[in-house]
Amino acid sequence: MKRLSILLILTMVTFAIRAQNFTYSSKDSINGKPKAEGYLFFKMKLNGVYDLSGGLHGLETFNVGKIDVWDDQNIQNFSMDMHQSQIRLFGSRQINGHTAKGYFEGDFWAGNKVARLRHAWVDYQFIHFGQDWSFFGDKDIWPNVFDWDGPPSGVWRREPQLQFYFWTDDNWKFEVGIEQPGSEITYDEDIDPNIMPAKNNKFPDFIATVKKKKDWGHLRLATIMRNLSYCKNESDESILGYGAAVSGYLSTSETYDNPIQFQFVYGKGIATYLVSFSGLNYDAAPDGSGNVEAIPVFGGWLSYEKWLSEKWHGNIVLGMSDFSTSEINEFYVEGGKFNVYDGSMDLNHYYGLVNIMYDPFENFTLGVEYNLGYKENVYHGDIVYDETGENHDSDRLSKGRNAHRISFGLFYNF
Repeated sequence: MKRLSILLILTMVTFAIRAQNFTYSSKDSINGKPKAEGYLFFKMKLNGVYDLSGGLHGLETFNVGKIDVWDDQNIQNFSMDMHQSQIRLFGSRQINGHTAKGYFEGDFWAGNKVARLRHAWVDYQFIHFGQDWSFFGDKDIWPNVFDWDGPPSGVWRREPQLQFYFWTDDNWKFEVGIEQPGSEITYDEDIDPNIMPAKNNKFPDFIATVKKKKDWGHLRLATIMRNLSYCKNESDESILGYGAAVSGYLSTSETYDNPIQFQFVYGKGIATYLVSFSGLNYDAAPDGSGNVEAIPVFGGWLSYEKWLSEKWHGNIVLGMSDFSTSEINEFYVEGGKFNVYDGSMDLNHYYGLVNIMYDPFENFTLGVEYNLGYKENVYHGDIVYDETGENHDSDRLSKGRNAHRISFGLFYNF
């Protein structure tokens, strides 16, 4: 009997969702608005990849930071997957004259292709909390591309956050809040065996932003301050990280919008916020003299979308990022099999794409794009090879490699 009751409830819920096209709305209303409403939303994505050459074969996204400059293989590779398809649930409720909103989103782009949490947040009056795009970035801009890693300097990080905000009558928005720190520091016994990961994070990341909204789009400035924690000789210590980001959305046409979007980022100890450096422990590094230095990083991207007709549109995106350490007493470069003494390292990423998209009917998009990326590693200092033990004939060595890919895909929202 209990199983039958559950089955009947599930059947009624399924019928209700289908009958209302995946939306719901309560019969009760407040001030002409439903007391509660929401929708269930599915976004299907076919992710198609054909690697022409370069070091990104086997990767689902075109992440320039993952190009292996020391691997000279040029493997052509074709693949398709649906792992980036998303399930979204949105709901709102009228409470004391205000609207409370909740959002949940997941996909299957995780280890072993299991379900993964992307977003889970609540917004009410001036409070926004949960897991969402970092508000050091600008979630109201996004280049319209098939490859979802995008430019190497993109700030696409998602973290738990607590945010307070307010709008003024002349369309200024101010935000202030905290996010999960997740500082990433290089720990290398060959550089300094006394520097170890921190036992605890003592402070969150502090973020403050200001945004000006106009009829043609918006401009936004974001700032961040971080406490990068580490353990030195079994004692917890930290250094300061900080940065700023300028972004904007500029509509260039009244008919089809044809937007220009951009973002430029600079700071020290904020590499984890940039997509091509995230997860590489590049926020800071020991210098071999007992100190830890926050590493400067700079990046920017610019995109333009042109609507050719009601159904045809194309995009051009350019991006770059630059990362440069301070002087380190000694470090080993595994890929090149050499040691660098009293030296430093620069990482330069360059990115470009062009695509064409076709929307045969509402909520359906298909198209193809060409991706080009280049990564360059530059080393300064006294360079000694493992095999020969001899000094290199220069105090500078660079190694670079490009990658070419054709991406294609289909989006369907229903």
